[in-house]
Amino acid sequence: MKFHFERIGPIDTADLELGDLTIIAGRNNTGKTYLVYTVYGFLKTWASIWRRPISDQLLNHLADFLGAEVGKRIVLNRQEIERLRRRTIKHAASRFSRRSISRIFSSPLSTFADSHLSAELAANLPSNGKCIPLSRFDEYRVNARYGKKNISLELVYRYPDSGTLRTSAAALAMNVALPDVPRPFILSAERFGIALFYKELDSNRSYIVETLQQMHDQKSRSSRSLLPVERIASRYAMPVRDNVNFTRNIEDVVYYESDFHGIGLHQQVKELMNGYYTTRGGVVRFRSRARARSPFNIPLHIASSSARGLSDLYFYLRHVASSNDILFVDEPEAHLDTANQVQFAHVISRLVQAGLKVLVSTHSDYLIKEINNLVMVDHLRRNRRLERKYLNYAPGGGLGRERIRAYVAENNSLTPCVVDQYGIDAPVFDETIDRINRASNDLAFAVTDAEESEK
Repeated sequence: MKFHFERIGPIDTADLELGDLTIIAGRNNTGKTYLVYTVYGFLKTWASIWRRPISDQLLNHLADFLGAEVGKRIVLNRQEIERLRRRTIKHAASRFSRRSISRIFSSPLSTFADSHLSAELAANLPSNGKCIPLSRFDEYRVNARYGKKNISLELVYRYPDSGTLRTSAAALAMNVALPDVPRPFILSAERFGIALFYKELDSNRSYIVETLQQMHDQKSRSSRSLLPVERIASRYAMPVRDNVNFTRNIEDVVYYESDFHGIGLHQQVKELMNGYYTTRGGVVRFRSRARARSPFNIPLHIASSSARGLSDLYFYLRHVASSNDILFVDEPEAHLDTANQVQFAHVISRLVQAGLKVLVSTHSDYLIKEINNLVMVDHLRRNRRLERKYLNYAPGGGLGRERIRAYVAENNSLTPCVVDQYGIDAPVFDETIDRINRASNDLAFAVTDAEESEK
């Protein structure tokens, strides 16, 4: 997908194209989080805000299909579906700009009155006969086979008391036209405090509900009766609210297995933290192996900040992640030492190799440098020049440069980075490192001269 931003936070205008791995680097207060939250919010809400661009003819055709007996087949024109694909994303982005950007940030509409987002989805629907089960709505099961000119649909299941046919037909049209729009999951920068405070947030929420019930019982219309609610109600951006809700519902999440459970992607987090997570009775616990002879088992809220920050990633990869997801990680380096920042680059690489899309916003030079090492490993492996001593450096085989899109947030915009066989060229970090190295060398020489003069 491609996005164009106008007047969002510190960003005046910027363009962003998603890759399998997308990296936004830069200094503080340059707009990275604004862009991450905006893209996340659009992918999270587009399906609920798009204005129906479906022709009545197509809608009636799909409604008749869904109303038929199981086993019914129909053929759709691929060009018509491609047009629907473009119109839907365009209309959804337009309505998102007018109505939803402020909601994503839980801010007054006036704060983002001039903000605008445009979105474009490449015309790359599956082809060559690839069959995709479309099962995003419960009443029906439909298989779609994508050919070069046509798309054939087969109805394989229909619940006897299904809902309105035209509503279901519209949902089916979106499934057929947009099977590859990724489902987002985010680890916001505020994730480290959620394990500490979500119980208190639940308490506040309960108090709000009780207050509203009392107001209803009293049938009071006085504005003063809202004051207790206003005092305890807090504003959270959508990504933060979603993180809170995920943590709150972890005990229900653990009954499911992710698409990657079989290959153990969650083990990457386990190895990084030298421990793992469990939940029982509504309490998440961290089982650390830092002490070899006596591992300790503690509630998450008294664990280290790094353990708290990676708990959602562990449960997501083990129980929730889907092959059509995009994972947003805001500041993955936060609360990680330099060695673990380097190791997290390997975690990201393994996720991308497994088929998960990842978008990262970062300040970490260590993370970028290690991703560059993985790119060079991949280049040497493809050219059969990988020496034996590097064979175990990246067990997954490195990270192909063609899968990466990288940007620097600067000058109220995004500057695309060159990604070649050496990795990502991100001068924002190199300039800082060069400056501090020069200062260190100059000071060391000055100290030496001072000592020599004192002799």
